[in-house]
Amino acid sequence: MPELFRWENALYFLPKAISALPVTLGIVLVATASGLVLGLAAALLRVERIPVARQLCRLYVSFIRGTPIIIQMFIVYYGLPFLLLGAGIDITRAGKIWFVYITYGINSGAYFSEIFRSAILAVPKSQWDAAAAFGLTKAQTYRRLILPQSAVIAIPSFGTMMTGLLQDTSLAFTLGILDVIGRIRALGALTSRILEGYVVAACVFIVLSLALEKLFGFIEKRVNYQAAVL
Repeated sequence: MPELFRWENALYFLPKAISALPVTLGIVLVATASGLVLGLAAALLRVERIPVARQLCRLYVSFIRGTPIIIQMFIVYYGLPFLLLGAGIDITRAGKIWFVYITYGINSGAYFSEIFRSAILAVPKSQWDAAAAFGLTKAQTYRRLILPQSAVIAIPSFGTMMTGLLQDTSLAFTLGILDVIGRIRALGALTSRILEGYVVAACVFIVLSLALEKLFGFIEKRVNYQAAVL
């Protein structure tokens, strides 16, 4: 009877999983950057109650939050080329990683928009009154007062969001992306030893998640300390 778990196999999988980390971290970074921009725009449109745009943003957030990301990925992968082809743009030969970037960017944008919206609404109304007293325009008020304070309020939620995003990248393998999980599955098919690979992948994700938790915990303490000093 074969052994259920072999440490030598786990040690074989470990460097292979680590070598795929740039792909996984690349998805997280691209999705975070694009999601922050998209999320902030959606949040501002909803907070400012812009007609039509507000309803479209609400629909976008509801759809993203109400459907699994794997469904969103396949909609983007199969639907986006079809839509763009009608406009004369052919992206059928684009690398699959780009569809993953788009999917995760859109997905994270919806969640970031809710984080931003809640943080903006949490800023005391007195800040708006103070800005008006100094004669600041709405754009200046957002840039100098509201958005900086909102960012501080949102730091814990940002940390939680990025940790979840990191874990969600494990679904990128469904498009054939050789991230950490994709590499583990490929090696498992070759060696017929998949349990060790998944254990190694779990350890990698745990370490990365703890690192993100510590990073955002440090940032939060640092920001709170500076605020207390000021």
